[in-house]
This record gives sequence, C-alpha cells and structure tokens, in this order.
Amino acid sequence: MIRIAVVGIVLIFAMCPLYAQQRSTADSLFDAAQSAYEDGNYDGAELAALRGLREAANLDELGRLKYHLLLGFVYVARDQRQNALQEFTTVLKANPAYDLDPVQTSPKILEVFRAARSDYMEKVASEPAVFRMPQADVRLSASWRSLVLPGWGQFYKRQELKGTAIAVTQVITLAALIFEQVEVDRRHHDYLSLGYNNPETQRAYSDYKSAYRTRNVVGYITLGVYIFNYVDALYYPVSHKK
Repeated sequence: MIRIAVVGIVLIFAMCPLYAQQRSTADSLFDAAQSAYEDGNYDGAELAALRGLREAANLDELGRLKYHLLLGFVYVARDQRQNALQEFTTVLKANPAYDLDPVQTSPKILEVFRAARSDYMEKVASEPAVFRMPQADVRLSASWRSLVLPGWGQFYKRQELKGTAIAVTQVITLAALIFEQVEVDRRHHDYLSLGYNNPETQRAYSDYKSAYRTRNVVGYITLGVYIFNYVDALYYPVSHKK
C-alpha cells in the first residue's frame, strides 16, 4: 500500500507541470486570439481560439467558455450569425446566468447574444422538468418511486425503455417466485404424506429439495432485479436527450 501511495504521489507531481504547461499554452493562445480580434484580424482570432480550445480540452468547462465567447464575437463580426448563436448557446448551457456588459459590448453582439439566450431559455422551458432539476433531486425522487414500484423511477427520469424492461422483468420473476413457492409447498406436502416406510419417500424428498433450491434461486433473482432497479434509479444520471 505504501508503495502504491508513493507511486501515486510521484505521478501527481509529475502531471502538475504538464497541466500547468497546458493551461499556460491555452492562456497564451487566448491572449493571441483576443489581440487578433481587437486588431480586426478575425481569421487569425478564430484560428487561435480554436487551437486554444483544443489545448484546453482537458481543462475545466468554465475555463473553456472564454474561447466560445470570443468565437461568438468573431462570428458576429464576420456576419456568421448561426455560428455565433451556437457559440453563445454553448456558453449559456454551461452558465445560464451569464450575461454581457451592455456598456462594454457592441449593440450588434448584444442583439445576437440575447437572441441566443431567448432561444435557449425557450428550449429549456419546453423540456420536461426532470431535465431542468438538479441531478441530486432527480435521483432522490426517482429512487423512492422505484422503491414503491420497480421501473417507476426510470419512467420518472424519462428512461421509458429501461423502465419497461425492469417492470416486465420484475413481474415475470415475481410470478415465477409465486409458482415455485406453490410447487415447493405441493412437493413438501407430497413428501410428508408418504410416510417414512414408503419406498417413494426418498424420491419425493429429492423432488422437494430440488423445488426448494429452484425457489431460492428465483427468489435471489427477484431480489436482484429489485435492488438493481433501486440502485439504478438512485445513481444512474438523467440522459438529457438533445
């Protein structure tokens, strides 16, 4: 364990300079892109910003937003409205509260940014509430539903196919468990009714034990489906359909 910990620490320290270098390169490219934009060199600004995004691929999402924002500015300046809307929408997806300074931003850029915000908010408002709620709240709500009724939590998270599969599987396993329990009771009754001196007693006992084991296996499967249903509802993230 100590050796593993030492190796882990060494790797962390070894990666720190690489991470710092990557961030430094990305920041340098952003400075170059911003400088080119201010000079009216929009092609150069776009190229530097795109390169910066590639360099910042492993950085945090908020660290990449400035490149998308700058690209939006570039596309507005080049009258590429659709591209600008896409870049501004990327910013809003990561930070819906983001806004531009109306004093320091040109009216043309503000108009396109506000159009992107309007379209984005309209799209968000039209989505099911489960896609707009915090993940923790969604999972908690889904988990208690799945405790009550297997598959209900998945339906709540808009995972209809999975919810249907879980619900059907649970019904089948429960039906099989009930059938096997009836079979165990029947074979147990047959075994006891034969008496100890009957030559068929050993066979009846073997049949009873076989049915007993089968019932247990089916019971474990039924319980496993139920546990999977609950854990999936509690931990599996909501897949946001785009």
